[in-house]
Amino acid sequence: MPIKTYTVTISGREREDGEAPFTWVVNAESPWKAMCKAKDIHAESQEEAFDNMQIEEIFEGLPPEDCGYHWNDERGL
Repeated sequence: MPIKTYTVTISGREREDGEAPFTWVVNAESPWKAMCKAKDIHAESQEEAFDNMQIEEIFEGLPPEDCGYHWNDERGL
């Protein structure tokens, strides 16, 4: 299966404080693997438990140039 770029938006505990979710861009073989990879990255960087995480959005490709939000490029991992 070829590697593709996916954008995954995840909210964790920060959503309880009204903060915006985190958006991770990863390379993976499928949307499922992209979600798993992004959740691992989010858990490590935010010291977040998996049961606190919620997938808000996942799609193939990069966010649009005029997306209006910050995203984290993790394609090198």
